[in-house]
Parts: sequence; structure tokens; C-alpha cells
Amino acid sequence: MVQQRQQTLSSVRRDAWVEVDLSAIEKNLSTVSGFLPGGKSAQTRKTKIMAVVKGDGYGHGSVQVAEMLIAMGADWLGVASVDEACQLRAADIKAPVLILGPAPNWAVKTAIETDLDMTVTSLSELKDVNQTAQRIKRVAKVNIKIDSGMHRLGVLPQNLEPMLDLVKQSENLNLVSIFSHLAMAGDQEATQKQNTIFKQCVERARSVINTPFLAHLASSEAVRYFPEAHYDMVRVGIYLYGLEAKKDSEILIPSMSVRARINHTQEIEEGESAGYNFTWTAKRKSRLASLPIGYADGVNRRLSNRMSCLLMGKQIPQVGIISMDQMLVDITDVPQAQEGDVITLIGHEQSSGEESGAQHSPCLTLAQWAGMLDTITYELACNLRVRLPRIYTRPRTSHFADH
Repeated sequence: MVQQRQQTLSSVRRDAWVEVDLSAIEKNLSTVSGFLPGGKSAQTRKTKIMAVVKGDGYGHGSVQVAEMLIAMGADWLGVASVDEACQLRAADIKAPVLILGPAPNWAVKTAIETDLDMTVTSLSELKDVNQTAQRIKRVAKVNIKIDSGMHRLGVLPQNLEPMLDLVKQSENLNLVSIFSHLAMAGDQEATQKQNTIFKQCVERARSVINTPFLAHLASSEAVRYFPEAHYDMVRVGIYLYGLEAKKDSEILIPSMSVRARINHTQEIEEGESAGYNFTWTAKRKSRLASLPIGYADGVNRRLSNRMSCLLMGKQIPQVGIISMDQMLVDITDVPQAQEGDVITLIGHEQSSGEESGAQHSPCLTLAQWAGMLDTITYELACNLRVRLPRIYTRPRTSHFADH
């Protein structure tokens, strides 16, 4: 059995795990709040914040993250499905939860009875929701999504009036919000074009619907760059987790680390090859270590022979094809390394005795992986949720203390 050599966190079930720094998420929420009118305080902030926790909190754990975000001042939660929303309700989270896409008609009854906010994107969907609400004698919370130009989900502006008329006529429908989604949230021209269309729809809706409702458009990037898109609420996802799509952020703190323990070491001679298909060959006498983590855990196979890890203050190469459950790293330059030592794949390396967050070593990031794979950090973070256990930390001192 592999023994633990360092005094560091690890899972009780696996020798590979994800660590989530809740203090980093709290700091990121504060940073985002600073972009809004009224500043960082929830009491003075004039614009509500919806914390998006779909995809199991972008791989960080939706329930744990949601509880902390609501406690720290987020007003709403956003998820992708009725199942994701019910998971939050089962954890006794009572904050408003918006299902960001349309629910299948057989799940509408559950959504209404669980006090969830539903997105509707067409008149036929709205009629289905209304009929279900009438049948069970309840009021459904509906949120109309406008297709302002992304052409993925939403009612076209010219088809909005019949939906507004039905909401106004029905006693079983409560219009909570009207919203849309930006296709290029960091691009001024594209955002302005969509914002103009959306603003016109909101004005038309307010002229028909007498009761108050929220308007929301901005996602993470737009919150930062386009205050004209803030409206009554903003929807913040990836920024909360300290990530930007394709680069390391200058203002946010990544909250996720990925670590694994060495479970086997082996010396090989110069000229010998290792791993499936022998894609790596030793150019010197080498010492290799196996880690119990692979592509089934979300470490993309295309990172093989390209990615690096951290061990005892040094950056070491991953070698050979990444397998489903294992990978190899070259520890030749760290001769003191043994079975049971912790290797960091993402994040700062923890020195022995340090609290999580007291970071002094180099940092490996999801943005680096995204660059190698020509993808975005969103995808990579979500993939890491597959089967790796999560450990949550909330250090007293942190690497963002100077930010």
C-alpha cells in the first residue's frame, strides 16, 4: 500500500483528487461585485448577481459552491436542468434557482412544485407550462428568453407579443424575468448589437406587463467590460472559479487544484520506451513514476508527452500515452521522490506544513492545457468532475492576499 509521506490533504478513497479553494471563489465574487453599481457590498449593490453553478459548478461541486456563494451575497443561482436544480433544493438551498434552458414538458410539474424558475423560449412551451400550472393549481415562475442574435435558444423578438399576452391573461403564470445570452461577451460591436435588440424587447414587455420583472443579459466578460449590459441582474459563471476562457486571468484567482500521489516507481535504461504504443523513449537512464489518474478522470489524452507537473519545487514532464486510469511522469531530476509523494497537475504545489493557499511555487493552469488542446478552460474544468473526489479548503492566509 502507498504510504502518505507529506502532511497534505488527500482523499480517503483515492490517491488522486481535486482541491477547491473556497476563499478564492469568495474573492472572485468580490471582484465581480466591484464591477457593479454600488460596489462590493450586497447591501449597497444595485444589481443582483446570479451565480451560475451548472455542470456541477463547472466541476467544482455545485452544492458546496452554491452554499458559500449565497452566504457571501449572491442573489440567484443558475443551472442547466431540472435535475441540477433539484439537487440544490435537496441540499436545502432556498435561493431562487433559474433553469437556463427549457425543461421537458414531463418535468414541468416537478419544477413548479420545487419552486424553480423555468426558462421558456416559445409560445408552445409557455402554453405547456400554463396548462400544467392550471392542472395542479399552482403559479409557475417563468422567465422568457429572447433570441437577440445568438440563434441558439430563445423567442425571436417579432414573436414576443403573444407570449406577453398569455402571461398577462393567465393567473397561473408569474413573469419573473426576461433575459438573453451574448454570443461574444468580450466584443463591443457584437454586444452592442445584441444589447440594442434586447433593450427594445424589455421596453415592449414593460409596456404590456404591469407587474415588476427582472432583465438580465451580461455574462462574466460583459459584467467586466460593458456596464450598459448590466440591467437588473448579471449572470456570472466562469469568473467565479477564477478562470477566463483561454488565458490566465490577471484579476481572478483559480480555485481548482489537481493532485495525485505516486503509486509506483521504476528505473529504465537509455533507449527503453514506456507506455502504450511506446510514444516516449528515454534519452538517458531514467526514473519514472506512475500516478493513479488518467483520461477517465478528465486529463485529456491529447496532453500526452506535452504536459508538465510539479514535484518538490521542480517542473517535471509527463511521458508516454496517458491511459484511462494511469499516467507516467519522469522524476529522474528529483532523486528523493518516493511512492506516496504528492504531484501537482494543476495549481500551485503545496509545501509540507503549509496551509492550502500559502503558495510560493510556480503554477500550472487550465489555460495552459487549453492552449495545448485548442479548447477553453470551461470544458477542461467540467471534465475533471467525472470521478475525482473533491476536497474543500478555506485557508486563513491565501495567495491572493496582495490582490
